[in-house]
Amino acid sequence: MKFQSLNINALKRPVVLITVAAVAIAAALWWIEWMSPEGNKLSTENSELATLNGQLATLKVNLAVAKSQEAKVAVYAGYLSMFEAAVPPLPEQGTLTTELSNLANATKVNLLSLSDDTSVVGTPLGTIPLTMQVQGTRQNVIAFLTDIYNPNMLARLVTVTGFTPSPVNATSAGVNILQKSNTLFNASITGVAYFDAEINPSGAAAATVTTTTVN
Repeated sequence: MKFQSLNINALKRPVVLITVAAVAIAAALWWIEWMSPEGNKLSTENSELATLNGQLATLKVNLAVAKSQEAKVAVYAGYLSMFEAAVPPLPEQGTLTTELSNLANATKVNLLSLSDDTSVVGTPLGTIPLTMQVQGTRQNVIAFLTDIYNPNMLARLVTVTGFTPSPVNATSAGVNILQKSNTLFNASITGVAYFDAEINPSGAAAATVTTTTVN
């Protein structure tokens, strides 16, 4: 009892009371002046961080979409380039003649004649009638005919409408071009090349006078 009485009496001393009050005031000031503002600041920073993380996630998604679209654009650009070469805006018979001559050289046939001297402006595609004659062995003539449809060998779009082979040697009249042989054949080929008259109809119309005939 005396010990408790001493403790209570000690607590009642002015120095102790002042010290306790000072500590309480200091703690209150620390909370008001530093802890509370810093807590609010931390809460604000956490909120901003969450917002930034959300924006970063959105940007990552957008970047992934952009990369996917970029890859598609590259593929489509390749197709567009191929289509522009296959169906140009003008007849361009000179270029067509060069391409067919190069194809003949690549397949080792002789291009005896080629006529692509007229063009017809149509909708949506203009057309160029083709008549040509080639000479070569069975396999080379068939290779020429096949590669007309190969865009890696002939960039221009051409459809074959007629193919008439005949042996060069009259004594080989009964030889079938579909059978393996070294017999030389002449082949008359008719076909159609195309151009996009809708892109430049006036230029396409003016180009119909072009004549590129090989004999």
